[in-house]
Amino acid sequence: MESSTNQHAFLDQGGAMGKRIGRCDWSRHPLGPVSGWAPALRTGLGIVLGSAFPTFLAWGEEQTLFFNDAYVPMLGRKAEAALGMPYAAVWPEAWPALAPYVSRVLEGESFFFEDYAVTLERHDYPEQAWFTFSFSPLRDETGRVRGLICTVAEMTGKMAAVARHKEAEDRLALSLEASGNIGTWSYDLASGATHVDERFARLFQVDAVLAREGTELARFTDMIHPDDRPRVLAAIEHAIRTETLYDIEYRIPQRAGHDAWVNARGKVFADPAGGRRFAGIAVDISERKAQAQALRESEQLASAASLRAENDRRRLDALLEAAPVGIFYLDPDGRLVIGNAANAAIWGDYPQPGSVDEYAEWKGWHTDGPRAGMRLAPQDWPVARVLAGRDSDAAVLEIEPFGHPGIRRTVLVRAAAMRNARGELTGAVAAHMDISAQVAAEKALKDSERRFRAIANVIPPMVWSSNIETGAYFFNERWSDFTGIPAAQLQDDGWHAAVHPDDLAPLIAHWERSRAAGIHFEFEHRLRHHADEYRWVLSRALPFAAEDGTITDWMGTLTDIHSQKTGEAELRAAARRKDEFLAMLAHELRNPLAPISNAAQLLAMPGLDERRLRYSSEIIGRQVRHMTELVDDLLDVSRVTRGLVQLDRSLVDIGAAVAGAVEQARPLIEARGHAFELQVEGGGWVDGDRTRLVQVFANLLNNAAKYTPQGGRINLSVRRAPGSVTVAVRDTGIGIAPDMLSHIFDLFTQAERTPDRSQGGLGLGLALVKSLVQLHGGSVEAHSAGLGQGSTFSVTLHLADARPDVPAAPASAAAPTPQAGRARILIVDDNHDAANSLTEVLRAFGHAVTAATSSREALEMAGADWPQVFILDIGLPDIDGYALVRRLRALQGARPALYLALTGYGQAHDRVLSRSAGFDHHFVKPVDLRALVAVIDGIGAAP
Repeated sequence: MESSTNQHAFLDQGGAMGKRIGRCDWSRHPLGPVSGWAPALRTGLGIVLGSAFPTFLAWGEEQTLFFNDAYVPMLGRKAEAALGMPYAAVWPEAWPALAPYVSRVLEGESFFFEDYAVTLERHDYPEQAWFTFSFSPLRDETGRVRGLICTVAEMTGKMAAVARHKEAEDRLALSLEASGNIGTWSYDLASGATHVDERFARLFQVDAVLAREGTELARFTDMIHPDDRPRVLAAIEHAIRTETLYDIEYRIPQRAGHDAWVNARGKVFADPAGGRRFAGIAVDISERKAQAQALRESEQLASAASLRAENDRRRLDALLEAAPVGIFYLDPDGRLVIGNAANAAIWGDYPQPGSVDEYAEWKGWHTDGPRAGMRLAPQDWPVARVLAGRDSDAAVLEIEPFGHPGIRRTVLVRAAAMRNARGELTGAVAAHMDISAQVAAEKALKDSERRFRAIANVIPPMVWSSNIETGAYFFNERWSDFTGIPAAQLQDDGWHAAVHPDDLAPLIAHWERSRAAGIHFEFEHRLRHHADEYRWVLSRALPFAAEDGTITDWMGTLTDIHSQKTGEAELRAAARRKDEFLAMLAHELRNPLAPISNAAQLLAMPGLDERRLRYSSEIIGRQVRHMTELVDDLLDVSRVTRGLVQLDRSLVDIGAAVAGAVEQARPLIEARGHAFELQVEGGGWVDGDRTRLVQVFANLLNNAAKYTPQGGRINLSVRRAPGSVTVAVRDTGIGIAPDMLSHIFDLFTQAERTPDRSQGGLGLGLALVKSLVQLHGGSVEAHSAGLGQGSTFSVTLHLADARPDVPAAPASAAAPTPQAGRARILIVDDNHDAANSLTEVLRAFGHAVTAATSSREALEMAGADWPQVFILDIGLPDIDGYALVRRLRALQGARPALYLALTGYGQAHDRVLSRSAGFDHHFVKPVDLRALVAVIDGIGAAP
């Protein structure tokens, strides 16, 4: 029975860790009390604890972790709980990568890793570390792998593990129970029957009864090991043939899984009757074979252990010389005993101190703490503190190498005490690592980052960067200035809150595609401004890659392009309004040209009488005046908008100007059946141009009449306020869409274009109103609750000091009324002159022609007398020409008819629409009469 002292002897030189292991109560641990630990565990742990290098041992199936003092700093905050825990539980973050190697080590392999990179969480946060280390199997007395030993070193800002392993193998002690079985056998050479005794049958695993009664020889030879069977059969054949001695050793596989060794001896015997038999004995020599094998293996193990010890010593010497870390061994007095080659690269031509007091020659300075910058005293060196009683010590210092005055290097120094089995100090080991390059690189990186942040914070764009590994974002100050969101709240996905909800999903999808492919990113989206509005920004980003091509970071900018974006939209809107204006201008010019053309062709016909001449002249005169008004409007708005109009200023009675406007607009108001109401609550005089003011109010009234469905209500009010007067025109018309209100006074702006064009105009009136009102120093506003809700236009002018009254006289106008062959023709056009003039022209060609000025009238007339030809305008006020032709074709039945479109719309898509609606031909005003007559007569084709 070992004494308690002997049981813990392997812990004596284990330093603080050895004492901690000895103090622990292991009775509740799966390993049990120290007294029950396997010899191999004790031996291995003694080696680990006695090592001056960071070393740990993982034992058993649970890989229970033991480690020495030098390994404690590597554990960081895990050091307190790591002792006795499973290896995988201590380093779960590294276990997936190390587990395959650990499994192979437990199968007997050894590994050496140099500059192995791994991410650890030993300080409660992930950190990248590098190690040079070795994994070695730890075997017990039987040679079975029971655990592993790892020697590891960490240096130069990364951990470089130096593999140093040593396994202790004990000679295999084989203890097998000797059976002592000797069996007999007899093989009759004549009959081939083989008889054996019970012990032989048991050895060959054959039924004893069968063996006694006799069986064939092959039943026994088949039980011999396949590798030995050919040799045994050859020896039997040779002994029988030559009648010489049979003596051979072979194996018999057992059901238990092992081989039994047999020594068989025999020869051929002859009996008095002349029979011959081959007989002999079989002896179980398994124990002897096992002992011989054990002896050979023991000798081999002893030789291998001696060789490994020598190799380990040589490897350690080579490792010390090759290690990039300077290593010193010192005796208890501080005398330098051994120093490897790396020390000269760090310290230069250093002296050989004989005691701690002589460390004064070595120049070193503290780098942090309250003593930063102060020179080290001899007793301040880590190795001196260890020799003074500490188990270990470490520090980052600045040194001046010998022979290099003024040169400073930054070194990491670690020192550990060496003790014997009684815990007595026998010396110390110190490792010096030059980390100057790392410190300089870290400083340069910090300086570079400070410069980057300073530049990023002064440039106009918003700047950001993100790290692929950490996911951390950097946002310059412009981000917070623009969004009003603090930088801390922008981290992770916090910046999502600033992106417009409609843009976030496509933005992220585009970003993920660029990040996955590692390509340039560019996307336009809206970002919320601190003024609580969304502004358009251009987001761009580029990836940054390491030397191996791996993308490590992304850096991007966001540029405010809101003005550019909205400017483009305004330019497109202006271009669209221009195109719509040109289309409307073409339509408005074609409408008067059509009756003019018809009248001209009527005048050219022979036999012209006085009535036709006067009628044609009236048509031409009216339509020319209409065209003149259009041209005048164009010239007028051009002069006003360019500031070329000079107002003929005088004191103008606002009531008289309103009356003049009502007089001009009343015919249109009455023609469309509107109810008109005039409310005057105080008038006044303004300094202005009466003609232009009448033009302003007349334009507003005409617009109200045109854009209000027939039978609507129009109200004109005059209200006086201190210093000003407001004239407002309110209608129950089609209203104004919210998105149109801000553009309603722009040039060429009208409500949505409809085919009927019953309102007419070029979209110039309101622009002219605004310009003229501004010339008078006033203001004009438009209000509408939306489409179908009517509109109100208000003009406010400054009052002048004047009193006279100027009465206004109303005026009225009368509209012409329509009059009533080879073909019966119905013409439908809301332009009376166009309809009547074409009627007269076609009647002159001998056709029976009637005219209607509305779609409903046309349907009634067609129902009463179905014509052969329909000539339809597209822009009809009640039912447009497209819908009318569909209704007529639905009513046609068996009555054939020819459907002709005659319209001011002449673009390609207008012809496609008329064809799809059901028209046979499409003519543009003013019509080519010859082509029209040719189509009616059926002798030509429409263009």
